[in-house]
Amino acid sequence: MSGKFYIEVACEQNNYGGERICGDVFVSRKVSEENRTIAVLSDGMGHGVKANVLATLTATMAANLTREHRSAERIAEMIMNTLPVCSQRRMSYATFTIVDIEHDGLTTILEFDNPQSIILRNNKPYNPGWNCLMLKSETNYGKEILSCRFRPEKEDRIIFCSDGVAQSGL
Repeated sequence: MSGKFYIEVACEQNNYGGERICGDVFVSRKVSEENRTIAVLSDGMGHGVKANVLATLTATMAANLTREHRSAERIAEMIMNTLPVCSQRRMSYATFTIVDIEHDGLTTILEFDNPQSIILRNNKPYNPGWNCLMLKSETNYGKEILSCRFRPEKEDRIIFCSDGVAQSGL
């Protein structure tokens, strides 16, 4: 880690209506041999057990595929091809945000259908230069994945949340 950064990872969740299980799943992994930290947030559609199972599947796949250095397009395609699609809304049953921090400072964020991450630098919003990747496979043609890469500075903050923040109470 070269002593430049201390990486702190935290998660806060509120379950729907006093339920014991959450439809959002957060996974954080340190890859010691590569000096990396991977954090993934996935939100299963709805709430309860089904949402939790699909979000767990998504978050686990995302963390494992990111650890294997798969491309953003490949990670998104593999996850979306595994998840069932809602017959009414015609959309995947889970969203995801992946944050991959190499301890030399390079940080990559990959997002699908979650609100865009907030990056704070000097307590002000920082725009790292987001890219929109359009998937081209037959089954996922036209779906958008947002991504960015940047080198964080001391005291930068990355805040990411599920679409439950925007969809809560609908």
